Amino acid sequence: MRVPRRVTPDEQIDLVDHLDELRSRIIIVLAVLAVAMSVLFWKSGEMLDFLGRPLRAADPKFDGYLATGPLDPIMTSISIAIYGGLLITLPVLTYQLYAFVLPAFPEEHHKHIKPMVWSVPFLFLLGVVFGWYLVVPPSLDFLIGFNNDQFNVQLTAQKYIQFVLLTLLAMGVVFEMPMVMMTLGRLGVVSSAMMKRHWRISIVALAVLAMLLPGVDPISYIVEFIPLLVLYGLSYFLVKLVEPKPASPPQSEPTPG
Repeated sequence: MRVPRRVTPDEQIDLVDHLDELRSRIIIVLAVLAVAMSVLFWKSGEMLDFLGRPLRAADPKFDGYLATGPLDPIMTSISIAIYGGLLITLPVLTYQLYAFVLPAFPEEHHKHIKPMVWSVPFLFLLGVVFGWYLVVPPSLDFLIGFNNDQFNVQLTAQKYIQFVLLTLLAMGVVFEMPMVMMTLGRLGVVSSAMMKRHWRISIVALAVLAMLLPGVDPISYIVEFIPLLVLYGLSYFLVKLVEPKPASPPQSEPTPG
């Protein structure tokens, strides 16, 4: 597999070369995804035990997952491989996308965009950690404990794994919002004045986004909505910090008396 060459902004290449570079970057992403999925499928038993820790903490009586069919164990391993592979591959995808589109911007913007892009994997990891420690446990406590005297809770492993890994994936993506807004602000696509003017609409949009994230219980909604508000506020200050300043009008020279 040929490593794609970084194209400089002032370099002229034809459509075929663009498509060849795009194909090479897609192959890299798919190769990382394939390796990650293979390793996670191989170690799916250990991953299932690790991901089940919040469930065992929320339900001390938990003694194993419910299997409703002969395919359940292998489908659970496939779910772990797919969702876990996406978690691992997303930072690689972000970098490859950045490297492909960066030449489209003037070179003077590169020094501002590069630190933002390198921050994306860190923020994604921070979001995953936040989701693992502060979103998943209270959500499980609420969901499993709700009217638990009326229900015999028996979870299938596949649905539980989908809930946990989709929550972690969603929180990782959400935590990248400040860097995305900061990049758009530096390029002049959004401004702090625009964000301040439309803050009411933004809050409604964030509330809808929180409802679309995994977890339908009130605890999950609150725990996911509050970080969105904080991240939006942080994005405002970052955009205000990096947005292009309006050019000051030239001062007219005094006319000789």
